[in-house]
Amino acid sequence: MNQLRSIFLVAIILLLTTQCKNGNDVPQGNFDYFQFQKVDMRDYDIAASIMIPDATAGIGASFKPNVTYDEGGYKWTISVGRNFQLFIEDYGDNLYRFEEFKKDLIKDNKKTNYFEFHMLKEEKDVFVYSRKEKSAFIKDKKLTYHIFAVKKINGIYYEIRNGERGDSKKVVDFMYHSIQSFHP
Repeated sequence: MNQLRSIFLVAIILLLTTQCKNGNDVPQGNFDYFQFQKVDMRDYDIAASIMIPDATAGIGASFKPNVTYDEGGYKWTISVGRNFQLFIEDYGDNLYRFEEFKKDLIKDNKKTNYFEFHMLKEEKDVFVYSRKEKSAFIKDKKLTYHIFAVKKINGIYYEIRNGERGDSKKVVDFMYHSIQSFHP
């Protein structure tokens, strides 16, 4: 009986270490990242990693993520397929970037006659909101979803967002979990 228990424990340990070596270790939180792959951003001058959807996610993601940036620059684009693009920008020590964006979004919501905004999720460092055209001249008013976050990594504030045109709710949900996994 003790020998069977020992074999079982060794099998569990081997399984866990194999998962970690494959880069599938789960970031903090309770979300199951089984449809994600880890991207080590150290190769791109950010001392962090992020989990990005893989081809099994059902959003048109490709197998290999593409990270573009200018060496020594302050802007990055992470994409997997045609439907998933996150834009990251280095804001240095600007700890007020998140509040600045929030203030501008509220101000734009009040003064613009083009879009109607609805806050879907508001946390201490991430917003998820929808945007709908509200012009009387547009017959099919397009509803898009947007995400904005500011994450602090090793004393540097990084703004993370999706594209200006917005995305589907499903894609933004995957982006939300990717942003939550962005850690040193």
